[in-house]
Amino acid sequence: MLKWTWFGIFVLAATSLASLVLCPHSKVEESFNLQAVHDLYYHGISPAIQLILRKDGIDSDTALYDHLRYPGVVPRSFACPLLISFILRIVSLLLRPLMILDRHPLLVQSLARLILLSFNLHAHYRLAKAANARFNPSTKNFVMGNYFLLVTACQFHLPYYASRMLPNTFALGLVTHSYASWLMAQPTNAIITMVFCAAVVRCDTLILLFTFGLTLLISKEVTIQRAIRIGLVSAAVSILLTVPLDSLLWQRLLWPEAEVLLFNTVENKSSDYGVSPWHWYALKALPKGLLLTLPLVPLSSLRLPQYIANGGRKKTYLWDLEGMPFLLPVIAFVGLYSILPHKEIRFILIAFPMFNVMSAKALANIHHVREIYRKESSTRVSFWLLELIHVATVLSLLFSLLGSLLFVHVSRANYPGGDALMMLSRELELSPNDLSDQVDIFVDVASAMTGVSLFGQRYLQNISSRRVNIIKGGYENEHEHRIDLKEGKFDYLLLETPASRLDTNGGINGYDLINIASGHPRINLASLSIETSDCIYILKKRGKV
Repeated sequence: MLKWTWFGIFVLAATSLASLVLCPHSKVEESFNLQAVHDLYYHGISPAIQLILRKDGIDSDTALYDHLRYPGVVPRSFACPLLISFILRIVSLLLRPLMILDRHPLLVQSLARLILLSFNLHAHYRLAKAANARFNPSTKNFVMGNYFLLVTACQFHLPYYASRMLPNTFALGLVTHSYASWLMAQPTNAIITMVFCAAVVRCDTLILLFTFGLTLLISKEVTIQRAIRIGLVSAAVSILLTVPLDSLLWQRLLWPEAEVLLFNTVENKSSDYGVSPWHWYALKALPKGLLLTLPLVPLSSLRLPQYIANGGRKKTYLWDLEGMPFLLPVIAFVGLYSILPHKEIRFILIAFPMFNVMSAKALANIHHVREIYRKESSTRVSFWLLELIHVATVLSLLFSLLGSLLFVHVSRANYPGGDALMMLSRELELSPNDLSDQVDIFVDVASAMTGVSLFGQRYLQNISSRRVNIIKGGYENEHEHRIDLKEGKFDYLLLETPASRLDTNGGINGYDLINIASGHPRINLASLSIETSDCIYILKKRGKV
């Protein structure tokens, strides 16, 4: 099966699709890109042009775009959401004879994520082919390429995040394409892709660009003059693409990633969201992200299977440094990134593909030595040692896959806001239709951060026969509607309300509790079960039928 070109990508697609289907909601980190895709798909950019022409400026209460009402901490680029929304419109036109896609917002949301997933799958397949050609040139099979795809599929984070609307996920696809160009001896394409990623998608790619570019200069794959020329032209074109588009949609002149860079480095405000020790990436993030495939990375630099197979009868060099020029820049990237105090595993996702290439290199080496061993005589001890190594590597993949499936199952309970919105949708769908013309719903910060998206809100509005008005308590106005809650202005509430605040009737401030969405999942090893806590309370105005 490992010789079949399609085998590895099929398994990776299956695990990635499972994460997409089983965890359909999104969290606050994904909100900007997801809401931007919604607004650009359903409204386009014409409202932004109309706002520019208005003389009275932006009114946050009437602005059609979500990002103008809830701008977040730092601005992000609309380049990737615009591309996805454009592809969605093409898909909508193709499906027009069968269905009106606009009427199915949850399907639109899933298709948007599927488009992003397809981009990342293509990037990984291209890197698999490049790695197979670079490190496995003497054979015509796709063994190393399939090993790379299988290693990736058996992990949790890459398949899980591959469809999530994070800037890190867009960067993952671009950097993976850059790695593929690098392995195929196309440094110009690799530099252009990485510069675009740093200028438009994730400014922290600059760190990887530095270590990667330094490696190209040391290895003389490019000259200093050529590297500067390619970098400057690529950066200029990228800025010309992002600044006009984002200035239009943000309604002010800006370069989003430049502001993010200033926020994270010069102002160091990212530390306000938590700090971790310098060794966190090395000792926590990489073991968690790569799971049991991590030991395979150093094994890629050893010719241990050859040494064992020869049984000491031939002189065998133990070291295999062929992959080091590609691995060291990625290790340096993780090391330099460790200097920044605020750390999250998604920040170093772009390093994972190259680590997985090295793991695949080790697995392919073991595979090929075993194939040769069957045709040549050797000692019985060598045979069993090779088989032991092979079994250990297979088990590392298998247990990593089992652990990843468990993590996906646990992650299903990580989106109580989205689950609460679906519960409320069923409540409205079953409620009488002749009570009032409008239903007013308040969504608090915790609900909005854990799965309440514009696609879900549109779905709720579509299934109700009455006009549904949803007010979110965002970061900027989380206390704005506190008085209104006491006055009973809203018909339904989604609140992160502790049980201690519930009155004797099971409600709060004149509202009755109708359902609870669970979250904060954790694995109880003692009982071998997944435990959750009550997170989002769904309340209905008391006396409302």
